[in-house]
Amino acid sequence: MKNYFEMKNIRVIGLFSVAIALFYLIVILTEGFYRYTIIEYLATLFNLIMFTLIFLFITRKIVIRGISQMLFFLAFQLYAWIAFLLLLGIDVQQLWFGLFDHQFERNFLSMINVIPFRTLITQFSGFPSVNIATHQIIGNIIVLAPFCFFLLYFGRITFKSAFLIIFLYSLSIEVLQFLSDLLFFQARAMDIDDVILNTAGVALGILAYVFYLGLAALCRRFVRKESPIKGNEAN
Repeated sequence: MKNYFEMKNIRVIGLFSVAIALFYLIVILTEGFYRYTIIEYLATLFNLIMFTLIFLFITRKIVIRGISQMLFFLAFQLYAWIAFLLLLGIDVQQLWFGLFDHQFERNFLSMINVIPFRTLITQFSGFPSVNIATHQIIGNIIVLAPFCFFLLYFGRITFKSAFLIIFLYSLSIEVLQFLSDLLFFQARAMDIDDVILNTAGVALGILAYVFYLGLAALCRRFVRKESPIKGNEAN
């Protein structure tokens, strides 16, 4: 039974990836086949292949049971796809400008920050503005919170393991962002403050999971109380 569900998991991921590819193809058809749109579509396929392989690796041991879990899994996969595009997706226009037009002048020292809270202090000092800095901080905190909830929901791991996994995952993202800028001119940087904020978001994921467990227990208790009443009414 386990192998069936694991194969079903792979099929769900495959169907999602095919649906995304067809969606982008329809968009390209409506806009017309121009050179740039074709290149953009090929870049989307490249990003989609990379995302699918990474997502398969992360979720390879997850077992899906029932329609509700399948729908939740699909919802998370959509979230993961959007997060992947925002954090690691390759922008063809920037790659083109970097390779052929040489419009990017890069200072590699400015691409790396390993001093905790330096970026946060700089942002709240008024650059570019406190409002923008606040939005960026909130975004970094909540971006991986759904991933934490997903790990707890499907993986049945401990809270300590969730903190460790999110920390390592966030650190890997920062390294890959640096490499994407180094190799593909993606205007990204490696910042330890992002790792700190992403890891802090684990608390939100844990709170959401604890709330879900409490709500599920309350619903089960309510169903148990209702069942005897309905049985007595039937008699």
